[in-house]
Amino acid sequence: MIETDTLLDGSEKILRFEDGIPGFPSLRQFALMDVEPGAAFQFLQSLEDTEVSMVVTVPWLFFPDYAPELSDAERTELQLDRPEDAIIFCPVTLDSAARTVYLNLLGPFVVNARTRSGRQLVLADSDYPVRAPVKLEDL
Repeated sequence: MIETDTLLDGSEKILRFEDGIPGFPSLRQFALMDVEPGAAFQFLQSLEDTEVSMVVTVPWLFFPDYAPELSDAERTELQLDRPEDAIIFCPVTLDSAARTVYLNLLGPFVVNARTRSGRQLVLADSDYPVRAPVKLEDL
């Protein structure tokens, strides 16, 4: 378990999701924490409920051609003036029996790097999968 007190030192890692996130609509503040320094995976840890966290990763580490298209409304809502203003990471699930992790490429988290405000989007007009497999042997 990650202690909330230790998260508050790095305010640049605190993210706000005004609408909450799917499954946790009342939780709005999260911290993005390294699993270990330089690791490919991070924890998205709730600051309001220390029992809630999930593993996330930057999709390009595993899918270099990933190119999510945000609608004009999504860019406006997140106040994204330029593509480089966006921080994008994807939820990860693990199937230890199959020695595979899955990235949700259809539902990435998109955060404005300047305001630290974000949303989990659904890229409805894309063919990206909810479970894009990455074999643990490939890591």
